[in-house]
Amino acid sequence: MVEKGADLAGNKYYYFRPSLGTRPRRILKQNPRIPYSDIAIPVQWHQWLRYTRPAPPSMQELQIDVQRKAQLKQLAAAADARWASKPSVLDAPRRRNQEVGVGDGEGRVGVLGRKGESADGGDGVGGKRLEEGVKGEDVRDSWGEGKKGRGENPWIKERPKAAGEGFQPGSWQPPGAA
Repeated sequence: MVEKGADLAGNKYYYFRPSLGTRPRRILKQNPRIPYSDIAIPVQWHQWLRYTRPAPPSMQELQIDVQRKAQLKQLAAAADARWASKPSVLDAPRRRNQEVGVGDGEGRVGVLGRKGESADGGDGVGGKRLEEGVKGEDVRDSWGEGKKGRGENPWIKERPKAAGEGFQPGSWQPPGAA
């Protein structure tokens, strides 16, 4: 058996040729001080053992990989902290009148919570509820733009009718009955 190297945990890697005309076998001899259940084979050595890597890894390469993993853990922890600091849709609403998923709750004028209620807690822009308004009266919409009276809502579209939606059956009489 020829020793090809060792990893940072003290495991040793060997290769030998069992007989002429066969390819060499690559094996691992574990560190006897490490319990069998705690052995972690580095990816680079695993590749060498399975013949997906022709040359065994160097100690420098293994040390760089350990540093890369530590840096990756720090970056993942920072990303988790950023995600945890952002508000979630699953969080409880911040105001009693705010519905989940409607508006952002930041108190900006024009962002609606419930129907006809602005985010500032008042009754809409300019002191008027948005759904109220008499024809010809100047009422502001949710973007603060003026419009006259209470016209049709451009966002509500009529649902297309199906072919048999308006069908009403007539009375049935058996044939020959008159």
